[in-house]
Amino acid sequence: MPRATKPDDEAPDRPRGPEDTPAAVALAGVARREIGHDNDTASHARTATAATTATAKVAAVTAQPAGATSPLGTPDQLAAEKLAKRVVNTLPVALVKLALRAGFLSAAKQQFDKVGGPDQGNLDRLDAAVNAYAMASAFQQQLLNSAEPTVVMQVAPPHTWSDQPGEAVPASRILYDNPDTIYRFMGVNGASKYVITGRFADPAHVPADTTFSVLTGLTGDTAAVLTKDNFTVNPDGTFTVTADSTPANGRVNHLQLPADATLIATRNTLSDWGTEVPMSLDITRVGGPPNSLFSQLGGFAIPRIGPAVVRNPVLTKLVSLIPPLPSVPPVLRGAVTAVIMALGIQREATYIAVATTDPATGQRQEPNVLRNPTRNAEFLATQLQSAGYFQLADDQALVLTINPDGAGYFVVPVTDDWTVTKDYWNEQTSLNISQATPNGDGTYTIVVSPTDPGVANWVSTGGLHQGTLSIRFQVLQDGTSPTVRSQLVTLGELGDVLPPDTTYVSAADRAAQLAARKNGFDNRFAPYPQP
Repeated sequence: MPRATKPDDEAPDRPRGPEDTPAAVALAGVARREIGHDNDTASHARTATAATTATAKVAAVTAQPAGATSPLGTPDQLAAEKLAKRVVNTLPVALVKLALRAGFLSAAKQQFDKVGGPDQGNLDRLDAAVNAYAMASAFQQQLLNSAEPTVVMQVAPPHTWSDQPGEAVPASRILYDNPDTIYRFMGVNGASKYVITGRFADPAHVPADTTFSVLTGLTGDTAAVLTKDNFTVNPDGTFTVTADSTPANGRVNHLQLPADATLIATRNTLSDWGTEVPMSLDITRVGGPPNSLFSQLGGFAIPRIGPAVVRNPVLTKLVSLIPPLPSVPPVLRGAVTAVIMALGIQREATYIAVATTDPATGQRQEPNVLRNPTRNAEFLATQLQSAGYFQLADDQALVLTINPDGAGYFVVPVTDDWTVTKDYWNEQTSLNISQATPNGDGTYTIVVSPTDPGVANWVSTGGLHQGTLSIRFQVLQDGTSPTVRSQLVTLGELGDVLPPDTTYVSAADRAAQLAARKNGFDNRFAPYPQP
């Protein structure tokens, strides 16, 4: 189904495929379940056409040359970025930014009370965190007309594209973004059927982990996950995923959409930045009610109302009677984005608490203490996380001893008090299992510090003396139980606590390490290098 590359607000957002009427966007969620059948004869015709389109997409993906350019810079992505940049400059977004900033600051003062609240280094990054949340929300409002789904990369760093070298796309990083992960999202509802197609350009070097998650409601809790170990890929790297309200019943690569489903989130976790490349991805709606004003304005996302419509064929047909608007003014998009942003005030407080509060006791924990990994469905139900926060002077270091215990992937990323990463492409503010050097016994010792200690396994705080950590473990085996131990020391004491086989680096070694890191990051947006 062709889509516009320039969705101006004076024209329809995207040209119509034969299965849908004009579109626009808005709100924050989608719905669940039943009605895998179509509503009328015209719907059957739309479904047949869309199914043919989905099959054609698989063939087109197969024909693409491997490794030519980044699979992320699609026409849909470029269009979404252009529109998001317009939306964040509207008055409703500007006004809610003020509330968001106050909310973020209030949450941080409460959650970091044991260290006197956020320090100046974090206060200096507050506006950037708010701007990133606004940008993410501007993407979110585009996703949620689930009758016209698109694949949109967000929770992303600032970047540029080769065909738009002068147009930097602002960051949309939020809520413990992972430097290794490419996040893409698709709006769905349980009254519709979808086919997702894609391709791994180099089947010999696929990402360390790939997941397709069904997220529910406005909180984004995980309802179902298709993981790498139960995901079927063709020999040429292509794949097809289906999604609807019905169970898999033996079908491979199928996701069941519950009644409060809102999004399908895909994650490509790149462990080796030099060889692993994100998959190409596309989505087609192949069945369900016609596009409508209800869907266009995010009706399937509204708590209780959306799921009720999905569950009731009569209501589904009723809300489908009013066609969508031919276009949505920027100020209306901004108003919807502002609503999504307002939800972020509580979300930010919740996520900061992941680092500062012991879930077992509900009490605030001390800095520089990392708990053993546990599951948290709000992140990803199939991974484990060890969270905490640090408070370090220039001459101090937090020494982490990590036992993956068979986990195929882990990462140690530094985030600020607002749970956002910084410049991880030019600075070594994260290390994963492929980038770090193991100890002789299979464990890993990582040194987190503001000052470079000359250790290969150094995670820089990026100039911060206070911030958060969320260590992730993925590609887990049955019985896998990773552990994390932390120890606060001075730089002068490192020699006494580091393993005897620790690898040290010279200034030239560090420069080479950072150069390789930057080159690997640039591959994500190839062929254009990033600033």
